[in-house]
Amino acid sequence: MSPLSAINPNVRVGHYYKFPVERNQAEVGRIGYCYAFHYVIGGKGTVSVNGKTYPVKKGDLIYFPPEVKHSFYANPEQPLTTYNLYCDLWDYKMVSSQHLVWHENDFNRDFLTKIVPCSELDLLPIVTPIQHEASLGQLFIHAVTQLRKNDRYSEFIVSHLVKALLLELVQIASTTSFIDYRIVTIIERMDREATASRGYDVWMKECGLRKTQFHALFKQSTGFSPKAYWTKAIMTQVEAALWESNRSITAIADDFGYSSVHHFTKQFTQFHGVSPTEFRRRKS
Repeated sequence: MSPLSAINPNVRVGHYYKFPVERNQAEVGRIGYCYAFHYVIGGKGTVSVNGKTYPVKKGDLIYFPPEVKHSFYANPEQPLTTYNLYCDLWDYKMVSSQHLVWHENDFNRDFLTKIVPCSELDLLPIVTPIQHEASLGQLFIHAVTQLRKNDRYSEFIVSHLVKALLLELVQIASTTSFIDYRIVTIIERMDREATASRGYDVWMKECGLRKTQFHALFKQSTGFSPKAYWTKAIMTQVEAALWESNRSITAIADDFGYSSVHHFTKQFTQFHGVSPTEFRRRKS
């Protein structure tokens, strides 16, 4: 058995993906060539693995070991959207970016990653809720966006980000964290109603907590202040809008309730370190 700390990740593929509802009928079982991780940033659905079905929603992290047959089923009304990483972990780099097949008969073991016994990975569940670990979700997204930059050190940076991500993930999965149910409701609503035109004073009133209680419990549950988490929730959805659509920056700013494109650009740049235009340019 090797410890997880011995991994040296290589990411074959990293991308944002919206699961098409029309594929639900054709889902008969994908099989991956490497270790697959999916961070759900929107929608709902289920995943099927070895005859078991797991509900998944925004904020869940899904894990599939190599050679495991699995299927995704998107909710017709709220289709799944995810950031995905397909990785070789054990100091192994596959030249091809081939990472899965759609049918068992198409599986070619020449593309299979190196597999090393690891008890920590064996204990990692198929679905790990990380709604209360906002920084971990951001780390996942950062790994995907860094990979897409294809800069001088991108590959090296992504390898270390993925290693940190997995070490923290197995640590979280091995512990039980308590989150006040009133805060869970507000977190889910902030994620669902992530627009700049909404104020969290209404949400605070809804949970029936005093302001000091609300802020303390929220920070304890997420690691963020309510305002910082609210901004993060907006920015996460804005990222997806910039990546998956060709709508103008002004139109996207309006979609998310900003009073002006100047205000939107300023907040986006402060959060990401680059303007929305530059962020979108780096997609290609």
